[in-house]
Amino acid sequence: MPIVLIVSPADDDDLIRRADLRDLVGIAQLQAMLGRVRGEPVSRTRAQVIAGMKGFPDPLISHPSAEDPQMRLWLRADVEGWLDTNRPGWRRDVP
Repeated sequence: MPIVLIVSPADDDDLIRRADLRDLVGIAQLQAMLGRVRGEPVSRTRAQVIAGMKGFPDPLISHPSAEDPQMRLWLRADVEGWLDTNRPGWRRDVP
């Protein structure tokens, strides 16, 4: 099911552009990115703990739903920047 965001004109600062939506990272993608550090899978629980740590980027979208009560989506560039600083070497397998 696609995510639909309705932003009123008064909320210009919160406007999310279509290009931003194409480059979002969910918890499953975060798991994969974190798994590159040691070459081992990272559990969903561990990824959620890391995402909740002080200093981890704030999610661009945070919306609880029945399917995923903790649905959060981050900008890929923000997550990659955090990983560069806090998990050196995570990019070694990235083409």
